[in-house]
Amino acid sequence: MAKRRAARRANDSAAGAVDLASPAYTPSELGAIGKVRGTIRLDGVVPVDTTPITVDNKVCGTHVPTAIDATATGLGDIIVWISGVTTGKALPINRRVELSSENCQLDPRVQATVSQSAVNVFNDDKALHTLVFLEASTGDTIQRMPFFNSGQVVASEKLAKHAGVVEVRCVQHPWSRAFIATFNHPYFAVTENDGKFAIDSLPPGSYTLNVWHEGMKEPITQAVQVAANGEATVDLAIKLP
Repeated sequence: MAKRRAARRANDSAAGAVDLASPAYTPSELGAIGKVRGTIRLDGVVPVDTTPITVDNKVCGTHVPTAIDATATGLGDIIVWISGVTTGKALPINRRVELSSENCQLDPRVQATVSQSAVNVFNDDKALHTLVFLEASTGDTIQRMPFFNSGQVVASEKLAKHAGVVEVRCVQHPWSRAFIATFNHPYFAVTENDGKFAIDSLPPGSYTLNVWHEGMKEPITQAVQVAANGEATVDLAIKLP
């Protein structure tokens, strides 16, 4: 594995100890399959962030938005994945994802992809941004991207090269963060704000389901049993730090 260019710093990542590495994955022809679907809900209330914004107010607004995307029905921006899968459906052909800066917020805040994906990064703000991409597990810097003008685009093949979580920060606007989770298998999902997810085309078997939201030190796990042509359902209410 090629060694990433890194600049060591104190590791204060909000990704905690999230290990996405898994055994080598090999696509195979599938016979009978099953799926896992469910809903992740917030156990508690969404906190209000009263931190004032003191720079670029015309672009960024006046107060830091909450990092929790929750509704009455569910919790969004949750990464859900099956760990330990070694064979199954084919990896996606399209391996390109996007990240944009708009109103001093990174969108999407949380996304997941497969290894060897390219990342297109857009700046839609009339403001100076310097985005720093960090390997969450070590705190090392993978890449820095300065943006000076609205409409700039930078493409990178460094960010989602290997399995793991990349945390994105803006130097000028420290509340602006995003997370890119990279897997070496296709059995993952990110919940929408209704908290729902689905992971399909799983070979029958016993699995461990992992659930993670930024700020959690480690994922929540739950055993699931997937039957041939069956569907395992999950309904979780989780507390956030």
